[in-house]
Amino acid sequence: MSFLKPAARPWRATDFNYSWVMPHQFDADLVYILRTTALVESRADQYGDYLRAVFATRGAPWREAIDRWNHEEAEHGRALRRLCETADAPFAFDRHMGAYLDGVAYHACDGHSVRGSIAGELVARCIVEALASTFYRVLRDSCRDETGRAVLHTLALDEARHYGMFHAMLQAETARSPLSRWRRIRVGLGRMLELSDDQIMFAAWLVDADASPRYRRAQTARRYQAALYRRYRFEHLYFAARLICPVLFGSRNDVLGRAFAAGLWLGLRLRGSLSRLGSRASRQELPRARHC
Repeated sequence: MSFLKPAARPWRATDFNYSWVMPHQFDADLVYILRTTALVESRADQYGDYLRAVFATRGAPWREAIDRWNHEEAEHGRALRRLCETADAPFAFDRHMGAYLDGVAYHACDGHSVRGSIAGELVARCIVEALASTFYRVLRDSCRDETGRAVLHTLALDEARHYGMFHAMLQAETARSPLSRWRRIRVGLGRMLELSDDQIMFAAWLVDADASPRYRRAQTARRYQAALYRRYRFEHLYFAARLICPVLFGSRNDVLGRAFAAGLWLGLRLRGSLSRLGSRASRQELPRARHC
């Protein structure tokens, strides 16, 4: 059994012509988001090691799927690194990556899921991949550079396939060990609320030349969210809702999907407005300093 469907057009990071990148087509906040994401995606081997340990008792098909997923996620990191290096001033990737790995630990590879069970882990992974595919669609639609759009579109398609892989695994797992709807909702919404955790925010702080010399997660989250959330449109959130609803509620009903998307849209609008206000206040109060 193969959980991960092959890409319609297999690719490698070296397939894109980065010499065609036009730096003036990238706004400063987009570069900031891309640099942050390049660090987060480049940690793929640690994510893979953790999931292989969690799924160790499920056999070869699961291990092979995670191996392939791990390889593709690492390729995402390489593509984003190359895009960042050509879209803006030189990106000291190795130095930032070393500081990132030293500064934020990932989950222990002891075979225990931080979500409490294999099924819970799979719910969380489905949420992550659904939001990742949406995220790359958002960045693609706000990027004016054709090469950048091509890279981001390719990553969005990959993340949608990865969602399909983890959803197939979730269905296989819950056939043998059912997970209540309440537990699905609790794990899934909990994972969505972790989008401001240190895994992303510490990377965002490292790549922000105007950040405070000392890492402050709340301050960094306001800066990052202010840069990102304004780019989302309702159609992006409806796409996310169509993937998330079957995981949380067991249904892809259109009315439910639109209602869930409306809730996401209102939440992002409120969070984005508060983040912009907080980010402006922080920049007025704190001195600017370059680090790393």
